[in-house]
Amino acid sequence: MPKPSRESRCIICGLPKDGLEVKEDYVINFIRLFKRNVTKNEKGYRLVVCKDCYPKYAKQRKRFDTRRATYIALGVIFTALFLVVSPNKLAALAYGVLITLFLYLLSLVNYVPALNIPQIQGQHGSNEASASPSKPPTRESPSAHGKQNA
Repeated sequence: MPKPSRESRCIICGLPKDGLEVKEDYVINFIRLFKRNVTKNEKGYRLVVCKDCYPKYAKQRKRFDTRRATYIALGVIFTALFLVVSPNKLAALAYGVLITLFLYLLSLVNYVPALNIPQIQGQHGSNEASASPSKPPTRESPSAHGKQNA
């Protein structure tokens, strides 16, 4: 677990600022686990994207999503080619899955985490991927939208 002091740090500029919180996913959790157990250097920061860095973040996140999809598509194409060419279909499938996994791991070299933006009931498709890169999404209180189910 991260240390109790949860100072906010922007993942783009690295400065101690407040902003939109980054989603704690498997990559962030692995990095925290590695830093805690191997390097003994976990800071335990609350990771955010500050308002000033949001346009740069949106551009980097879009590029990451595109690269990840491209690498996975290449892996699927290689898997299909192996299945067509190889006489041993089981081995071809295993190699294809391994290559797809390797390409997916390569896409994580340029990893940019998603933002933890709570989706308000009644709004469809309003997440960070569809947000305008020029301005950050805002958090609105549930009371501003009337009665909400929890």
